Amino acid sequence: MIAIENQAPVSENAIPKDASGGFVVPESNAFGQSFRDYEASVRLSIVENCYRLNHINQTYDFVKKTREEYAKLNKAKMSIWEAIELLDSFVDESDPDIDEPQIQHLLQSAEAIRKDYPNEDWLHLTALIHDLGKVLFHSKFGSLPQWAVTGDTHPVGCAFDESIVYHKYFKENPDYNNPTYNTKLGIYFEGCGLENVLMSWGHDDYMYMVAKGNGTTLPSAALFTIRYHSFYPLHTGGAYQYLMNEEDRENLKWVRTFNKYDLYSKSSVRIDVEKVKPYYESLIKKYFPEKLRW
Repeated sequence: MIAIENQAPVSENAIPKDASGGFVVPESNAFGQSFRDYEASVRLSIVENCYRLNHINQTYDFVKKTREEYAKLNKAKMSIWEAIELLDSFVDESDPDIDEPQIQHLLQSAEAIRKDYPNEDWLHLTALIHDLGKVLFHSKFGSLPQWAVTGDTHPVGCAFDESIVYHKYFKENPDYNNPTYNTKLGIYFEGCGLENVLMSWGHDDYMYMVAKGNGTTLPSAALFTIRYHSFYPLHTGGAYQYLMNEEDRENLKWVRTFNKYDLYSKSSVRIDVEKVKPYYESLIKKYFPEKLRW
């Protein structure tokens, strides 16, 4: 068993795998195109503009200030399911693969991973809540623009790796020419651990803070997955590995496993919310308090 303090254990036989049965990876996205195609997506102009603004505005100072503000967890008090319902009309402008409301993406991810890992309920719940930080767009949370909520994440405080999508727009970011931040390591050192690396601000880090700050009993692998599931330059591009420590490398296995279900479960075929809601409410009750500080 792997467990930390009051967190639930991950059973030893629950290892990341390439499941042969259950969820089948589709050949194309909801628009009949390749997944994560940032050159030919039917949503190209919307997606590219979101990343342009993200790369220009996500400076070290912006991230540090914004993270400190939202770490207070004083924006709202609500249940997990109430937060899910806030996303019923939210469409992610950074996503080239689907234009369905986020509540459907959450359920599609959760139901897909549930097929392949039926006994790992913590994974099902992780999938359900991984994007809940996108409530940042809502007026209750300050109506943050999508460039400060969605999209792939990357470290700030060091050089922007070439593997980051739409990298060209970083040239307009003030940190791009700042000698303190524009070297390979910047303000960090090799093996410092991702816990000590400031990531571009968005829904990943926010939901991580909400979960941890409210005393969830989800295992550390779940918290790591929530926090870094959008860190595509690392888990898919292989960049920034020199910042990781041993614990990061162990948890990264779960992020890569999760990514299959996060990315490839996106579909225009909708999940019946009321049918699956009782199951997920039971998991929420198991791993979270009834009301959370957000």
